[in-house]
Amino acid sequence: MREGQAKEFEDDKATPPFVLVVILNWNNSEQTIATVETVLQQSYPRFRVLTIDNGSSAAQVASLRGLSGERVEVFEFEENRGYTGGCNEGLRRGLEERADYVWLLNSDAEVEDKNTLHSLVELAESDAKIGLVSPRLAEPGEGGSLNWCGGFCSMSPPLRDATSDPEVARRWAEQYPDAGMVRGTALLVKSSLIRAIGMFDEKFFAYAEDDDYSYRSSQAGYRNLVDEKCLVRHPDKNSILDPFAIKPHVWYYAARNDYRFWRKHLGTLRALRPCWWGFLKTLRDMRRCRGNDSLTDAMLAGTWHGWTGRTGAYDPGYRMPGPLAALVWRYALWKDRSSSSRA
Repeated sequence: MREGQAKEFEDDKATPPFVLVVILNWNNSEQTIATVETVLQQSYPRFRVLTIDNGSSAAQVASLRGLSGERVEVFEFEENRGYTGGCNEGLRRGLEERADYVWLLNSDAEVEDKNTLHSLVELAESDAKIGLVSPRLAEPGEGGSLNWCGGFCSMSPPLRDATSDPEVARRWAEQYPDAGMVRGTALLVKSSLIRAIGMFDEKFFAYAEDDDYSYRSSQAGYRNLVDEKCLVRHPDKNSILDPFAIKPHVWYYAARNDYRFWRKHLGTLRALRPCWWGFLKTLRDMRRCRGNDSLTDAMLAGTWHGWTGRTGAYDPGYRMPGPLAALVWRYALWKDRSSSSRA
């Protein structure tokens, strides 16, 4: 057991906290079924699985229904509610069923160690003010490298970052003990936190909602921690090493929701600096993906909708107004030439 643990739930006389495991499916039933089967092998003694289908095709939903059983329930939405809407249904059900924790687990996450959930709950139980706990994340496959070990978010000054370096993550945890930022990939959420701060902000729809939830958790006086004993495998979307592998909708949400995050927590004027930094990053990504119009159009549309405050799901037909897009491209290429000449 961890030193100083508050609750000895392994004691035979104690009842372990009840965990509702929530796995969101969207046209990915084969992988979702494999993930559910892995979760059912967890050593933790007291949990149920709620699989939520987010408006998938009829064939996908039909295959998913076969999961229903004593420990697994399948819930179906008729339309795609986004990652936030789907997970919020899981959080609501967790409260309704009086779960002590909700474990939000991506359908493409690989949980290899049968003691993963046990370890996450053990850490969360060690302090009543721990609100969110995440494992470290690594690339799929044996020997896959770490791709996320922790992050932080501060508003004074406005900083938000994540790292795959364990030493950097430990240093940030010491430097920003009350500003931890965790990923939603395999996120354990304490029910008292849900009651304190509510659900995910559905205006994000997908991406950056976990950053927002982490910050709101910190503001409510909770701590967000990474369990260094746990490792879950999940593919990383690396915008530098492999930008063309990232799908258009991901580029769109990344650009749009960065603006939403900063303006939500800082207001329009104070958000200008971090939003400008985000804009410059988008320009760099555009230059890396130059020649692939579906990707760069998605970045431009996300930028435009971030500026104008649009929310909801991505549509491949979205575009930044033509004259403005041409101006942004001219600036992006000018920045590229300026950087090259200075080098």
